[in-house]
Amino acid sequence: LKKLKKSHDMVDWTDVSHDPLTPSAREALTNKTVRIWAPCVVKIRDRWLLYVSLFVSDAENLISVLSSDRPDGPFAFDKTLIDSRRIGILNTIDPCVRVADGRVWMFFGSCQDGVHRIELASDGLSIKADAQPVHVAGRRNDGTDLFGKPGCWEGSYVLPRHGVWWLFLSGGQFNEGTYHLLVGRAETIDGAFRDREGNLLTDGRARPILASAKGDRFTGPGHNGEVFSSADGRDWMFFHAHDQTLENSDDRPMLLQELQWDADGWPCFKGGKPQLQVERPRAPF
Repeated sequence: LKKLKKSHDMVDWTDVSHDPLTPSAREALTNKTVRIWAPCVVKIRDRWLLYVSLFVSDAENLISVLSSDRPDGPFAFDKTLIDSRRIGILNTIDPCVRVADGRVWMFFGSCQDGVHRIELASDGLSIKADAQPVHVAGRRNDGTDLFGKPGCWEGSYVLPRHGVWWLFLSGGQFNEGTYHLLVGRAETIDGAFRDREGNLLTDGRARPILASAKGDRFTGPGHNGEVFSSADGRDWMFFHAHDQTLENSDDRPMLLQELQWDADGWPCFKGGKPQLQVERPRAPF
């Protein structure tokens, strides 16, 4: 959260001159940790809300919310919504917040303890009274270290398309080539998500829709960002991957690729892997 960029075509980006956080908000976050991850920005009522993950330690992970009257901030700190120690779920990171029929939902969690959903208050600034987290995807921790193991997922992203809700997730190990993207769907945002074979995502089974192979330039694609529709009605998804041509292949640049839909109505990517060359999206978005 050190810098904010803007674009009119999702390809060419320029820096926004001001700090995306107020000084007091930056102090409130960095007093806890410098490991601040996976921002999610959503407009609820007349306010723009920024949800962020704070990794303090293996035992303490937080999700905080900040607010602004503009999408580019500066965002002021409001409160901490999720504390892994209090909610009883390990590694409470990667928030995704969506509004559906006037109700506000947060999806969160990671490959340490599965992905969960909880309802927020209608203003998005607190957990709804008496709301409890519901396990929706990925394996829960069985007392062993599940990091990177099959069926252990993170990076939830929820998308309404074609009359259903799609839950995108990332599996594998984020810092190497096994990382990949997968997806399930549900009839309602608070329903049970299943893969294309009908398996519940809580079973930890789903085939990858975006992955890589040894020798590829871009490896370990995953943890997607927003999906945007271009002027010609096509969908485009942001995600990151390791670029093997970089001096430090641990770096993960952001990529943009068309999200397609197959004959059965499921999301897919050309070739099932990051493409070296793609057609430029048609603005405006």
